[in-house]
Amino acid sequence: MILSEVQTVDEPRMKDIAKMAGVSTATVGRVLHDNGYVSDDARERVNAAIKKLGYVPNRNARALTTKRSGIIGSIFMWNDNNLFQAMNHSLAAAAERRGYKLLPMQISADTHNEFDLIRQMLELRVDGLAIISDKYVTEEQFELMRLRALPVVAIERNYPSKEIDNIYFKDFDGAYESTMRFIKAGHRRIAFLGPKPFDKVEADRLEGFRWAMMDAGVPREEQIICQLPGHKVEMGEKGMDELLDRSDRPTAVFCTADMLAAGAMQALYRRGLNVPWDMSISGYDNVIARYLSPAINSMVPDLADLGDIAIAMLEKRIRDFSIPAQAAYLPFEYVDRGTIKAI
Repeated sequence: MILSEVQTVDEPRMKDIAKMAGVSTATVGRVLHDNGYVSDDARERVNAAIKKLGYVPNRNARALTTKRSGIIGSIFMWNDNNLFQAMNHSLAAAAERRGYKLLPMQISADTHNEFDLIRQMLELRVDGLAIISDKYVTEEQFELMRLRALPVVAIERNYPSKEIDNIYFKDFDGAYESTMRFIKAGHRRIAFLGPKPFDKVEADRLEGFRWAMMDAGVPREEQIICQLPGHKVEMGEKGMDELLDRSDRPTAVFCTADMLAAGAMQALYRRGLNVPWDMSISGYDNVIARYLSPAINSMVPDLADLGDIAIAMLEKRIRDFSIPAQAAYLPFEYVDRGTIKAI
């Protein structure tokens, strides 16, 4: 069948399906909308008729009638290590389990086209929207979504706005534990390698490191901090070069992203230094840590529960848009692959 022959399901077409399947139009409707009991035999005959006749459901017509599209949107930034894509995958799996389809849209890092994507989501009448780790959504854009009563959950980035739900990761705790792993192995000249704080995520990771060091008796003014403009591999390489050139060269480096750790290891390799014998190291987020050589210690964010929590938040706000803003905090789990040497 060619595309021009595909038709959408409306009431007359449902009669054709019902006639071919030998059932009522009400039964056809229950199969199409997955709502109500239908025997396995009848469901099989209806689906066979739908396939043979070449019909597809008209989601737009259904959305106008029910005020629901059955679609959850997601907007996420592309990144090299696929962390945000992994978050999006968790959302997709949870949406499928709860009877939704996920419609992902990727933000352009060059143009920051958030407004265009939000407008498209509104035009498509999505039932809810997840915004993944995007710190560039403006208050005016959130206000537009509030005016349209669109349920929104912001994941990882901090948006303490009215009627916007948030899911955070416990970055302070994750950075604190990562740093303490070095300390317990005997290290004191431990370097922090991460971006300058431009949001709560980066600030919490820096503070987690600082507090672990202070608890180990290293005051703030003596801590080795190498701050970078971002999370790219080449920035990690440049940062490690700076640390290696210091007169008080560290014995260990806590990297706040696996991508930075990958760059740091390139600098070490170039200088003939070995992990962990010459330098102990750990990453953060665990998306590529296991693929490095050697595979490095890292922090694993709880992505397994992320999707279910996000969809549950959206469903609560779909039922009652006016409820107070909700917040959830997800933990990390440390993975030890032997890249900290005891001293």
